[in-house]
Parts: sequence; structure tokens; C-alpha cells
Amino acid sequence: MEQRILSYIREQNMIREGSRGIAAVSGGADSMCLMHMLHLLAPELHTEFTVCHVIHGIRGEEALRDAEHVRREAERLGLPCRVFERNVPKLAEEQGLSLEEAGRAARYSCLEELKRETGAEWIALAHQKEDQAETVLFHILRGTGIRGLRGIRPVQGDRIRPLLTCSRGEIEAWLCRRGITYCTDSTNLEDTYTRNKLRNQIIPMLEEINPGVKEHMLSLAKEADELYDIQEQMVQRLRVHCSYRRSDGTLLLNEDVVAGRLMPDEVNLPDSLPEETDMGGDTLLGELILLEMGCIAGRRKDLTREHTGSVLALFRKETGKRVDLPYDMEAVRTYQGVTLRRKKIMADAVEQGKTAGGSGQNLSILVEKRPYAAGDPIPTGEHEKMIDAAAVVGEIRLRTPKQEDEIAIHENGGRKKLSRFFTDRKIPREEREAWPVVADDQKVIWVVGLRLAENCKITEFTKEVYIIRIADQSNDCMDG
Repeated sequence: MEQRILSYIREQNMIREGSRGIAAVSGGADSMCLMHMLHLLAPELHTEFTVCHVIHGIRGEEALRDAEHVRREAERLGLPCRVFERNVPKLAEEQGLSLEEAGRAARYSCLEELKRETGAEWIALAHQKEDQAETVLFHILRGTGIRGLRGIRPVQGDRIRPLLTCSRGEIEAWLCRRGITYCTDSTNLEDTYTRNKLRNQIIPMLEEINPGVKEHMLSLAKEADELYDIQEQMVQRLRVHCSYRRSDGTLLLNEDVVAGRLMPDEVNLPDSLPEETDMGGDTLLGELILLEMGCIAGRRKDLTREHTGSVLALFRKETGKRVDLPYDMEAVRTYQGVTLRRKKIMADAVEQGKTAGGSGQNLSILVEKRPYAAGDPIPTGEHEKMIDAAAVVGEIRLRTPKQEDEIAIHENGGRKKLSRFFTDRKIPREEREAWPVVADDQKVIWVVGLRLAENCKITEFTKEVYIIRIADQSNDCMDG
């Protein structure tokens, strides 16, 4: 067993020679095996590590007993040990999480804190074969694609799982042979948590039907992992030609590409993307939408096939239709396709120089006045403009459109209602009310990202200018 785990660690490149790490140890059989196994293999791996234990504030004296057992065993092995205490029930209440979710968040927070303190490169977790099978089944029940069928990854960033090839029976037998004791968490015997129900009720029932069900789920996870690599390459190629991230943070899924009308040959996908095609239609597009929603939200945990299906359905609906999505997101049918974004949040203090752009992003305005001489460079970016200072009346401010707004579109002074201007530019009606506009006391100077008023542009008579910059104050969108 020791040699198998050592080979697995090396095969998966889990531990760099000479590195420091952390072992998450709860005191149960799996984590005690992890601690002792890493201690046994450390000389051969040329590594060292610190033990981390977290008291969750749930099990009272039993939790203190577990912490003391871990501390004592770590001391016996000559390993540094850090014990954290967190009030998980309070954290769950404050953040609206289940106890299971709050406990996981607390553990990972403590691990990250210890990682910073010790300069560790890796964090070892004690997941094993049964955990893998439970995770695959859990993902199936929640609704998943190939990505979720892969189950637990052996290496995920700085997280490593050296015991993933070991069964619980093997682990307990190994501990028994070595006389290593471990604690039993009484909450694992309760069916309050979903994973406990799977472990204590569902999987035993499935094993009555087929004793090899866990091994079959592990084989499924392995095959899914291989297929996912292929699918991921196809999705990334599709993403280049199908997704367009605007400067305001919104994401447009182009209708022509989704319909298969603009698909270039080099993407190596079918010429068209029919609605019910396994690897050429909704499956790939669903993965792309999941990827982009995760990018905007910063996480994918509660994003499912139900959500991708509702986004895909928008392509068959009229402009303006929308669906609500997790993490305060929405998808909106537009002229060009479907836009994914954070929900719009109108600013409470437009007069203080902030407004909500079309994507719900918080924007601020920066204005700088300076002399101008013929030949000085004039900014051409979407979020930076130079205007003639003499054309400004009163104060320059950033705001949202008003019903009476007009913009000068001709040098001779000809104007157009802003509502008509938006229609001509095919800006969806639901985005217009929050579109950022720069104005002075009398007129619209600039419809941000679309047009600068003709009567504010630089001329041969310009002596002074204003440099106007629009800055995004939020980082809601994570580019992928």
C-alpha cells in the first residue's frame, strides 16, 4: 500500500521535492492514515509538512477529544500541529449556508491561513475510493455533465489527494496492522447531511443490487475524465468564435455562431449545431454556457443543466425575454444573441459620479482639464474621451439617460432623441435605462461606448480640453 501511494503521488506530480505542505487531519481513519503515510514517505519524497485540525463548534466534548488525539499523535511523530477553532453554526447563520457548506468553508479558510503562515505549497486531503464513488453519485443526483462525472480530482491547484486509490477497508486494515488508533465522528452516523445519506443508505442499497457498484462508478469517473479533456478542447475552440466579452463586463453569445452559420472550419465541429446533437449541439453549447456563467459568477457549484437549458431556450424567444440565474446573474435575449450578466443595480447616488452600466457594473467618472495645442494626441478608446472645454456648460457628471435627452449628431447642430439613437444602434430596451451617459447642465456629451456629441469634439479653435475617463469599480467578471 505504501508503494502504491508513493507511485501515485509521483505519477500525479503531487509533491515537489524540497517543498513544504499541510495535512488536513480530522482524527478519523482516513486522515490518520494520511498523516502517518505522509510521515512514512516524507524522507523518500524529500518533503515536510504541518498537521492542521479544525474544531467546528458543533460536537462539544467529542470534538475536543478528537483535537487532543490529533495533537498527541502529531507530537509523537515529531510533526508540527496547529489546531483552529471556528463557530460553524454561527458562520452558517450569518452567510445563509448549510452546516455542511459552512464547515467546508471554515476548514478551507483555516488551511489557507496556515498555508500562508508556513509557506506551504500543497495541502493534502484524505479522500479515498468510497469518497470518489459518493461524489460521482452526488453529482449525478444534482444534475451534471461529463465534468461532474469525473468526481474528485487527484490534484486540484494546491490540493492533493494521495489516498484516492485506496478503499476504506484497506485503510482501516493498514491502521490496525500498525496499531494506529483513530476517532469516530458521531455525526457521520446521522443522515442529516446528503453525503451521509448516500454513504449510509443509498450506496448500501445499490450494493444489494450489484456489489460492484462502487467500482463501476470509479470506472465511470476515469472514462469521464478522459472524455472531458476532449470536450474541453472543443469548448475552448468554440468559445473563441462564439463568446464575446464586452468592455462593460457583459458576455454575448453570438446567435449566428450558435446557429452554426459562422462556424469556421478550424473549429473542427459539425457545420451546424442542431438542438439535439450529443457532441455538436446542446452538449457543447451547454458546457460553454456553464464555463461563461462560472466566469461571471466566480464559481460553478450551483450551476446545473437546468440553467444552461434555460439559457439555450432564449435563442428561440423574442428580444427582451430573460431568465434569472444563480449568483445574482441573468440571461437576456438581445438582437445579437443572448447576453449573460450580473443583474442590473441602479445607482442610488448618480450625483456623486456613479451609475450602473448596462451590465450592473459600478462606474465612476474622472475629469481632468488641460491646455490643448493642435497636434496633441486625442484618445480613441471606448472609455476615454477628449472634449472641447468651451463646449461645456456647468458641471460634467456621469448619469443614466433621461426621457428628454438628445445628442448632437451633425456638425450643423442636428440632434436625435436618445431613445431613437438607442433604437438605431439596436440597444435592447431593457439595457437603455441603465446605460452610462456623460452630460453637463444642458446636454448629453457622450453616450459611453457608443458616441461622442458632435458639438463637443475638438476643433481648430480648441484651446482647452477636458479628458474624461470612465472606470469600472467592480471586478465581478473573471475572464477565463
